[in-house]
Amino acid sequence: MKINDLLNESQKLDELEMPNFATKQGRSINRAEKAGAADVKQSVKDLSVEFATRLGTQGKKFNTATTDDVIEFLKSKNVDTSKIDTTSPMDKNRIGLVFTTLVKDKIMGKSIAAQEPGPSKGKFTKPVAKANPGKTPGSNVMTIQQAIAKLNPKQQASIRQLAAKQAGVV
Repeated sequence: MKINDLLNESQKLDELEMPNFATKQGRSINRAEKAGAADVKQSVKDLSVEFATRLGTQGKKFNTATTDDVIEFLKSKNVDTSKIDTTSPMDKNRIGLVFTTLVKDKIMGKSIAAQEPGPSKGKFTKPVAKANPGKTPGSNVMTIQQAIAKLNPKQQASIRQLAAKQAGVV
């Protein structure tokens, strides 16, 4: 090996970044990832225990649960069960997979709630304002004014400026 080759290799080593776990941010990211995985695992475990409890009240065993048992349990929790394959046999590993998928979807913010039958709500429909019989139209203004009164003077001044801009005074 030539001296130039050694120099080139040492330069390449210097150019490499430090491993992610070696930095403070990297360690905190790793801790957060592990905590997230532990949260998912604990949620699946809790859901499995609750399912097993329900089966126990019916005189059934967790290891012999059917697809219908899982679907019935999830429907009682108001969870959409349309994605569960009813033709495949259910076993404890598949139950864990179904629960894990649902927990991850819930944590990621996806809607897992079952859709209620009735008129379909389109993506672009406006929500209908419901009348509140106990409130008068001016009572909202009073609650806003009371909330503003609780703020410090600097915050109150900035709110007044924003309101003036919107009203076209400034």
